[in-house]
Amino acid sequence: MKAKVESQRLLLDLNSIDQSISKLDYQKKNHPQLMKITELTARVPSIEASIVENDSQITETKKEVSKAEIDVENISKRVQKDKERLASSETSAKDLTQIQHEIGTLESKQKELEEVQIEFLEKVEDLEHKKRGLQEIIEQVKAEISELNTSIKADFEKANKEIAIFATERQSVVGKVEEELVALYEKIRSEHGNGAGLFSHGTCNSCQIQISPSEINNINATDPEEIVRCENCRCVLVRN
Repeated sequence: MKAKVESQRLLLDLNSIDQSISKLDYQKKNHPQLMKITELTARVPSIEASIVENDSQITETKKEVSKAEIDVENISKRVQKDKERLASSETSAKDLTQIQHEIGTLESKQKELEEVQIEFLEKVEDLEHKKRGLQEIIEQVKAEISELNTSIKADFEKANKEIAIFATERQSVVGKVEEELVALYEKIRSEHGNGAGLFSHGTCNSCQIQISPSEINNINATDPEEIVRCENCRCVLVRN
């Protein structure tokens, strides 16, 4: 294939533009904060699940508190009723002893239930404190994710503007190069990364590998408009 020397040199400009676009695309895909966002986002379901589990424990513990309250109230009523019987003039001496014993037993049971009730109330308080802590954590995580997204968005907008500028420049350069040469360049670039490289001092500046002396002689003897390619990376070698 043959192409004007000027067109071949424009391939270097095209390759430089493509490298700049690729670099910006790479920076976007591998933005350091993207991994941080992924890590933080992965934490959210686990924290939310802990909150749900904690809420379930709070609900069950409050049921126990209510049950203990009812039990204490029922025993308190029985104690009060026994004390009324104890105060009655119609109660026999035998019944008095039995009632006093029952009151003692009920008051001991009431004290135990009140202690259990206090334990459940303390557990509810601890669980609600834990819930507030979990909610604070998830709010902090979501706030950090939001801040990172805002920062990334700004970086992406800046990169996209630069890419748009390069794309315009690229279109201008492509318009000055023969279609057949552009097609070859694109094919090589898709296969090897770089579509063109400067041939300077016996080295391909694309792969940075020294070309063999025999190949250098062949290149130097080739018509300047004849397309030559690097024997190593296969890009179009653009001669000075």
